[in-house]
Amino acid sequence: MYNVKTYYRKEELPSMEESSFFHSASGFDWYSNSPAYKPLMLVAFDADRPVAALFAVITRINRFLKGKLFQRCFITQQPQFFEKNLSQIDVFEKLITHLVEEVKNKVFLIRYDNLGNAIFGYKGFRANKFYSVKWINIRNSLQRKRKIWDQLSASRKNQVNKAMKKGLIVEEFKTEENLPELYKLIQQTNNKKIWRRLPPYQYFKNYFCHYVKKDKGKILLTRYQGKIVGGAFLGFEKRETVYCLYYWGKSKRYKMVYPTIFTLYTAMKMSEEQGFQYFDFMDVGFLDKRAGRSRFLLQFGGKQRATRRWYRFNWSLLNFFANKLYD
Repeated sequence: MYNVKTYYRKEELPSMEESSFFHSASGFDWYSNSPAYKPLMLVAFDADRPVAALFAVITRINRFLKGKLFQRCFITQQPQFFEKNLSQIDVFEKLITHLVEEVKNKVFLIRYDNLGNAIFGYKGFRANKFYSVKWINIRNSLQRKRKIWDQLSASRKNQVNKAMKKGLIVEEFKTEENLPELYKLIQQTNNKKIWRRLPPYQYFKNYFCHYVKKDKGKILLTRYQGKIVGGAFLGFEKRETVYCLYYWGKSKRYKMVYPTIFTLYTAMKMSEEQGFQYFDFMDVGFLDKRAGRSRFLLQFGGKQRATRRWYRFNWSLLNFFANKLYD
């Protein structure tokens, strides 16, 4: 009933609505002009009518070494569906099956994050021999009667108050000419708890040009005594969800002014004031409340949701043993 086509160029895409942050044609602009990334989009059709779109990125994990062994394919969030009256589970199975065929000779590993409801993708993943790891997401509701401030733990409130008394301020980054300087600052901070590998400069430049300038995202900077000590990259889905794509803070040198905590609190407060419904931290870590990052983020008052991260090695023997080990 459904057929799927793959597109590697934005200009070849059929006309489609852009309502999903992670599965829209804008993704080609975000990942363009960088040797580290090769974006692609799968579009499912019913006859000649697009009914769903799935955006994926092939990433080279080593700047010097080439070949399948050093390539990964990453996807995040549910695909974008353009019609309500269709079997999303069946369409997703078509999309993920087509993706496996498309990239199995190009990448060593396929990873799918933040799918949400595990039942939604179970049929497609099992049919294609993916295995899963239990994972958690953390998301704050911005539509409660209790404001963001009232959702903070007592220790978080105390830390935010201290940061304000010390004079920390948060501002929007709006000057493209200063992007190289900002990137250098992030490189110096480069908290490995946030990034295992810092994306290339072009990634941030594209985000500023194609998302921030078009009001589909923001870059926030936190200053203390005139110096940048933290910041966050935010993405907007419609006017409903704010995704916290990245955040950082110079927490060692400026530990007692709490730059990371103040940055996140301010980002959430701004999102609340602008009428968004959710603030989503997305992937947090393994299903373990004692883990450092999840414990840190839960003190902002959000709820953790159990989910799964799905993997498929394109080396059959390794994938067989991974399935036996994890499932």
